[in-house]
Amino acid sequence: MESMTLDEGIARFLGVGETCEGGVPLGDIRVKAASELSAYGQVLQAELGKRGIRIPPAIQLHSPDEGHVLALGDHPATAEITDLINNDMLLLKRFKEVEVLHVLLRRAEQRINKQAMTCQHFNLGMTSLGCIAFFTEA
Repeated sequence: MESMTLDEGIARFLGVGETCEGGVPLGDIRVKAASELSAYGQVLQAELGKRGIRIPPAIQLHSPDEGHVLALGDHPATAEITDLINNDMLLLKRFKEVEVLHVLLRRAEQRINKQAMTCQHFNLGMTSLGCIAFFTEA
């Protein structure tokens, strides 16, 4: 799977690594995606802290087709978290950047494994230990 590469134009758009012949290895994209996910988690954690919102309990940030973000879970501030992210252009933009990186990886991996590209939605799980990216079926 590591031999799979992304087009040089996509690599420039994402600002990742030096391109080798044939594009950028997926491993480089994975590193970029993990780094951006971690950085986003730290920024969001700081913004939540400014508002007195603490994690735990964990939250799930769901990205439906409409382009906004929904906070889900048992956290008592899910509505406030949803409003914060959707009304702060920097938080929303950075969430979408993390999403794009993970969607590109997911699609490339599905193609490599010859899996159908079903309708899936990006999710970001946030715990007191950090963030995790995952997908749910639509």
